[in-house]
Amino acid sequence: MAEECELTDGLRRRLIQLECQLHHVERNNPVVLNQCLHTDFKEFTQSGRVLNKHQMVAALLAEQDADKIYAQDFQLQVLSNHSALLTYLSHQVHAQTQAQYNWALCSSIWHRNEQDVWQLLFHQGTPCAKPTVPVTGC
Repeated sequence: MAEECELTDGLRRRLIQLECQLHHVERNNPVVLNQCLHTDFKEFTQSGRVLNKHQMVAALLAEQDADKIYAQDFQLQVLSNHSALLTYLSHQVHAQTQAQYNWALCSSIWHRNEQDVWQLLFHQGTPCAKPTVPVTGC
């Protein structure tokens, strides 16, 4: 049981690292995006649009937004040997005013491919109210 907890904790740390990588500088790097996003990637956006991998990569490469994305309260649920669900709370911080906005409950399904590389298969952000707890995270 302890070994299983260590594996789950290691996977949790790895998937949080990959998820946060997509929140920061690497979100505009086409090489990283193509490595991180699964061929069959799909996102349900907060505005209700459905994007595939090609559309998401194009949108992120065209993004001019300098506002940072922060995430907290990560929870991991291992679905199988090759898939896991990562959920968390996110928000953006306006670069000039430091105002917090765009709060969302997020869920990501990560898939481990044949090369033993974790790739994002599905992501959804659902708008939510700002929480009353202190904000920390990546």
